[in-house]
Parts: sequence; structure tokens; C-alpha cells
Amino acid sequence: MAEQDRGLAERSRWNAGRRVEVGMRVVVRRHLEAGQGSHLYTDVIGHVLALDPELVVRRESGEEVRIPDSDIAVLKVLPPRPVRARDIRAHEYAGALAWPGTEFELVDGWFCRAGDDWSYRGNSAVPVLPWASCSELDGVRDWYAARGLPLRLVAVDRLVDADRMLLDGRPVDPARVHADRELVLCTVDSRELLDRVDATVPADARPPVVLADSPDDDWLALYHATAGLDPDRVRPAMLATAGLDGAGLGGTVTGGTDQEQPGPGGHVVFARVEHDGDLAAIARGAVTTGPDGAPRIAVSCVQTADAHRRRGLAEVVTGALVGWGRSLGAEECHLHVFADNSAGRGLWAKLGLAPHHSMRHLVVVEGSTPRSTRSDAG
Repeated sequence: MAEQDRGLAERSRWNAGRRVEVGMRVVVRRHLEAGQGSHLYTDVIGHVLALDPELVVRRESGEEVRIPDSDIAVLKVLPPRPVRARDIRAHEYAGALAWPGTEFELVDGWFCRAGDDWSYRGNSAVPVLPWASCSELDGVRDWYAARGLPLRLVAVDRLVDADRMLLDGRPVDPARVHADRELVLCTVDSRELLDRVDATVPADARPPVVLADSPDDDWLALYHATAGLDPDRVRPAMLATAGLDGAGLGGTVTGGTDQEQPGPGGHVVFARVEHDGDLAAIARGAVTTGPDGAPRIAVSCVQTADAHRRRGLAEVVTGALVGWGRSLGAEECHLHVFADNSAGRGLWAKLGLAPHHSMRHLVVVEGSTPRSTRSDAG
């Protein structure tokens, strides 16, 4: 449940009854005490970190400002910064490179990937180039058909129009299109996330985190999507990452033709925390670079053993991965979470991760409904 805004939204008529919530961008006009400046007021602009017992706002500089209710003259909720389509595309490309399956290829602007049939990410095509279109899917369909797979697309908000899907020049019957649960990609500045982890679990109270180059069998047994599966079956996809030609970490992709294929690249690591000899928490991190040249750390597979919940271990392993990512130049963290996963969204919001854009996985079938995917995001 969201924190009560304690009537803060009523501090400005421009809010029109809109509640103030953690993560929102606001401008606060606060009273100054005598001697604090030559003016009666000063403005604080930033994102809300906390509402109770007093308002805490984080400026763009990273400074956290605590503002007692008595100092607030006006509080106005600002609209989120606009998200550009090219930013969405860059995030999706970096995310696809962080989880490319064991086989991948660019086809008509779509990043086609295969070889991972146990997670929601597997065997699906992501629109990563400007000309990716649902009206030109024959090549993508044929790529998957050659591997005995159905056409499975990631319908990313604002990048493609899945309602106008064409195959062989004809509209696809909507009854053939089956949609999975809505996903949200969330992002946060790496430094901000680390600051929030420090505030949640002080460094001197954290258990050690081990970062390994490969997931051990017990790691795979704890993660819910791979528990019970043969480790040799799932480990190759877990280990896979990809890169773009002409874009090392910190580099910028040049050119932009459909002939430029992604290849080997990226970095992946697996975090684990043990307690009294038991594996208590795990997570996967991958650093890849999208077409904008910005390295990003993608966090996934965050899992805490039932006996070790509510100890902040998810925050601890996430912080360890983001710290590792920053050492490779990744100043932004991103991850996927299901839109209806309120517990997961609450955890990530606490660490500063804000929704960036949404998407759904669509499967085009010939007849019967496909089996549902057995994974949760994160």
C-alpha cells in the first residue's frame, strides 16, 4: 500500500486532488528562516523518497532534502520527464543483449533470439531498430519456423503496433494472438540505488556477497524458473550475453544498417549470499551497451530462500550487482517486473526504480493456446 500523503497534495490547487506518492517528481516551495537567505522562499525540485514522518526529496544532484510540514508553502506534483522512443529502443536493445538466448540474429529490425524455453524472455523477438514493424513479420516468422518455434514477439509500448499485425500481406486473426502478462521496464541511476541500499541495510550489517562467473547447481535450484530443471539445460542461456559491433563499453554504435549483426560481448555475473551454510539469496547481473553507447546493468533472477526473507537480502544482492556494474561503467540499472506483481514493484520502488515503459509478449499460434511461461520477472 502506498504511503499516505497526509494532505500534502492539498498544498497546491494545481494538483487537482492528485495524491503525492513516493517516486513522484515534485517542486516544493519552502519557507526560509531568518538569516537563511535574502528571500522568503526557496524551491526544491526532485523525486519524493519518503512521506512519513516528514517529506524527503532527492534533487537531481543526489542531495536528499528533509522538509518539515511546517516549512512547506506549496507542493506541486510535476509530470514525469518525457520518454522518447529512441530511449525505449536503446533500453530494449541493451536488455535483449543481456538475455539473448543461445542463438540470436537481427531480422528486419527485430532481435530474434532462441534457445531459452523456460523463461518469459526466451524464444522471442524484440524490436530494436527503427524500422521494426508488425506489418513486416514474414522474415521473423520464418526465422522461428526454421527452429520449430512459433512467432513470439515482444510488443513494446510505442515501438510497434501489434493491432496491425500482417503475415503474407494479410491481417492476422486476433484469435491467433495470445498475450502474456504485462511487463514494466524500470530504471534507476546506479548511484541512487546504491545510496538507498546503504540506507536500508547499512554496510556493517550486510552478509558477504559472492560474485561468480557461472551459476552453481544450487543457485539454479533456488531460482524458481529453473528449479527442478537439468542445470546443463538452462546454464547456457544463463551465461549468454551479446554485444554490438563498434560499441565496446562506453563506445557508440556507428552506422545503422540491417546488416550489422550483434555478436559476442557483454559481461555477466551471478550473486549469492549464504547463511549458516545455506544458500539464502541469489541474483543475476549483466552489463551490456545499447545503440546509444551507454553501458547498463540489467538485474534479473532475484530470489530469496523462504527461510531468509524479510532480512533485506534482495536489496543486498542487487546492490552488489549494481556496484559491480558501476565498475564497468554502468551508471544506470534496469530490470523487468510484471505489472501485477505488487510486492516486486514495491521492492523496486523502494530502491528508486521507476517505470520507464511497458510491453507484452505475444504468441501467434495456428490453433490451440500455447502453454503459459513459468517464470516471474526480476
